Amino acid sequence: MPENEEKGFGEAFQKRLAAASREKVRIVVKDQYKDAWDILTDCENANLIPGIIGPPGVGKTLLLRAYAEKTNRLFQWVTGDEGVRPAHLIGSFNPALVLTKGFTLDSFEPGPLLKAMVFGGVFGLNEGNRLPEYVQNTLLEPFEEFTVNVQRLGRIKAHDGFFPVLTMNPEEMAGAHRLSEAFRDRIRVWIRLGYPNKETELEIIRVNCPEYKLSDSVLDSVYSLVSASRVSPDIELPASIRAGISIARLSAQMATRDNNGEVTHKILSDSATSVLIGALRFRPGIDAEPAVSALVRTVLGKKGAES
Repeated sequence: MPENEEKGFGEAFQKRLAAASREKVRIVVKDQYKDAWDILTDCENANLIPGIIGPPGVGKTLLLRAYAEKTNRLFQWVTGDEGVRPAHLIGSFNPALVLTKGFTLDSFEPGPLLKAMVFGGVFGLNEGNRLPEYVQNTLLEPFEEFTVNVQRLGRIKAHDGFFPVLTMNPEEMAGAHRLSEAFRDRIRVWIRLGYPNKETELEIIRVNCPEYKLSDSVLDSVYSLVSASRVSPDIELPASIRAGISIARLSAQMATRDNNGEVTHKILSDSATSVLIGALRFRPGIDAEPAVSALVRTVLGKKGAES
């Protein structure tokens, strides 16, 4: 890119880095989240590695980010999938730098696991049950001995503040591997997070919609929509908390644009349909669009009749 444009990008990039460092995690620490927070604290103090199990979107990673922020530590994470290799966790040598500097620390680009070990940060291994077994096995030493061997550089001992935590979806979810017995044995405590109760979930939605004024009736309808998806036998993957936040925000924004801030039945219906059409996964053979429309009509029709 041109020199002036490159300079401008560099300045803008530094501003975005500063903005990210100032951003605080929005989280509601009550009910199950307070219990999970307390267990995380107890695990760290007892030198035990915990695993957090729960469906997508219940705030597993967010809880870890907030925990790291509260304890003023670096937070690093990796999301597991078939493409993750050990080098993505520990790091690797930059071939261009190796040509000039050799296999030295200056040529090495550390991965998130190694950064957390060196600086004493919280390391979140997200969806650990989606990692191939041989990648899981590279974590046995860091998760047991709190050491790791960095090829050509030697073995390091983790900083005392290093705190690894596994998060994963329930094993019955499609696409997940089983944890290897050896790796599972390193996870000493299991924390289960489900969908929160109504009061807590509505508070989470409010916290994530600070610029909008949403009435209790609108929030109640949003909760009714997402909770209905969680009990439907036709839905394999129901609406997450993120889906509820999205419906609330989209409804409020549409109302601000078109209706002086009042969320009407049509606005809520349109918003919910737009969000849920991609947020839900139905059983094979069920057409998503008519199924979502039917769900929205059923729930909002009942809410309208009650009001």
